[in-house]
Amino acid sequence: MLRTAGRTSAGLGLVVLGLITAGALSGCPANSHGTREDELQQAAKGAKLAPAAKVSGHVSIDGQAPEKGTVLFVILNDAANLTLPKAGPAHVAACDAEGNFAFTSYVKGDGAPVGKYVVTFAQLHQPGAKGRHSMGRGGFNREYVGPDGLKNLYNDPEKNKAEKDFNIEVAEPGKTDYEFNLQIAGKTGLAAAPNAVTHMEN
Repeated sequence: MLRTAGRTSAGLGLVVLGLITAGALSGCPANSHGTREDELQQAAKGAKLAPAAKVSGHVSIDGQAPEKGTVLFVILNDAANLTLPKAGPAHVAACDAEGNFAFTSYVKGDGAPVGKYVVTFAQLHQPGAKGRHSMGRGGFNREYVGPDGLKNLYNDPEKNKAEKDFNIEVAEPGKTDYEFNLQIAGKTGLAAAPNAVTHMEN
């Protein structure tokens, strides 16, 4: 990915240089009609990123904050394809100790790509960190495992799709006051469904 991005940036640099040179040879200032500068800016931006909109809010469990020693994950599942990707869910936000969450796509807190989603939740714990090496540099891969503290009641996108409150449409500028109150007290747990998140790594 880094090599591809490098080649793309170099190619864009040549495009920008070519546009500047063409403007100089034609004897026209770069911003003569208020359009040349815009063209150069667009060329320099490169590939257009999918627009993102804010998605943040709060999750409670029986009216309380997430259980200490666990991490409560909020997951956005593509409403048109609820199959869990082999690499894991694409859009995940971890709640803080109070249950607050905010999704990030490109810049911290900027949200998630616009679209329709089914929201699921999983409360997992971290057994420990295992070392890994990536791109020749040391690092740590954090692992979170079950059993799900929510009894697998809210981690199945097929099940949640039937609930209005768990179907959201992300659109610009976004929404920052989502409120989810999950009820598990007195409920019988379920077996994990095929597309349920029961393990996470980051």
